[in-house]
Amino acid sequence: MFKYLIKIILPPLFAFFAFALFVKYTPSFRSVNGMQDLGEYTTEGLIAYYKLFAPGQIAIALITQWLIMMPLWKKILGNHKAAIPIFLIMLLICLLTAFGLAYIIWDPATPQSSFIKIGLFMTGVQAFYWIVNFLTLYLLDVKAFNANKPVTEPEI
Repeated sequence: MFKYLIKIILPPLFAFFAFALFVKYTPSFRSVNGMQDLGEYTTEGLIAYYKLFAPGQIAIALITQWLIMMPLWKKILGNHKAAIPIFLIMLLICLLTAFGLAYIIWDPATPQSSFIKIGLFMTGVQAFYWIVNFLTLYLLDVKAFNANKPVTEPEI
């Protein structure tokens, strides 16, 4: 039970922490001013959104981890070869949702290249989150992968 809770809590927290470090130490994001940048439809506006609403986003990430990722991880532990298609499907979902959101916030008066730039940036943010998430889960279950035996998780 404790290990299951760790798998729900640690991957999202590590992913958010890694993203926060990336933003903090990337020179182009140091000029983010918080509320002033919201609604600007820029990368700085998106970073400001993440900074201001991080507690709510972490809560959503924990619920997503519990309800969506843990059943998928259970399938991966049962059949290690399922990891690749599951990860690729998650990346496709990231791509579709990112470009869907980019289309919603894109101003058609700006060049189409800005729409593509927003979509690729948002895809990158989501893909980064899921890569860190999968790597953290893998590190928590590295023995199961090295033993090359299917592992079952306890039901809650």
